[in-house]
Amino acid sequence: MGEPRIHDPLSADWVVLVLLAVLMQLAWTNVVSPRKWGLLLNGAFGARISRRSLREDIDLQDRSMLGLLAALLAGLGLFLHQVLVIRGIADAGPGGYVIVVALLLVMVLAQVFLLRALGWLFQGDGGLQEYTYTWVIDHLVLGAALLPVAVLVAYRPEMRSVLLPMGGVIASVIVLLRWGRAGLIGRSAGVPFRHIFLYLCAAEILPVFLVLQTLQRSGPSAFQLH
Repeated sequence: MGEPRIHDPLSADWVVLVLLAVLMQLAWTNVVSPRKWGLLLNGAFGARISRRSLREDIDLQDRSMLGLLAALLAGLGLFLHQVLVIRGIADAGPGGYVIVVALLLVMVLAQVFLLRALGWLFQGDGGLQEYTYTWVIDHLVLGAALLPVAVLVAYRPEMRSVLLPMGGVIASVIVLLRWGRAGLIGRSAGVPFRHIFLYLCAAEILPVFLVLQTLQRSGPSAFQLH
């Protein structure tokens, strides 16, 4: 009979389907709009988005842009789902993954709406358009950076104790760089630093803090990391 096979919820069959769908979308983006990769590189390493990219490359209604966003948010959602499953917060099945991705998508749309609403409320741009695009691109960069980590977490269980903290470090660096860009964009547009600080505290830092507090107070891991 042999030993019974241990079921690993992080490498279930549906995970393969998700990864295939993500890779197919990335391949399609590479064919129809290869310039999007340059946009990601600029978002990862550039302090500001170039005016040319703002004019020509970034359109939140463009199908290739939406497809790339959907694919990389799916990859980012997979990593977040893995963290939540290990912390015993989310269901390990595809239903739990769908909920995580849906919440992630709602968060992105809500933040874009908030930034545009602030621009309308104060009757001026103040760098908000550039920061809105920076915010979206940073999530693309985050998804691209964490997708390989999510793949290794799924299929190299002996490395999870290293991979999950590594993913957290990657996410933290990208978020901190985005907050630095927020200050740079706002100051170049003449926005007082106190306004930038209040926005970051209320709309970005506080939610991140609450999420971290939830993870720390969560129950024991659903299964071992290794």
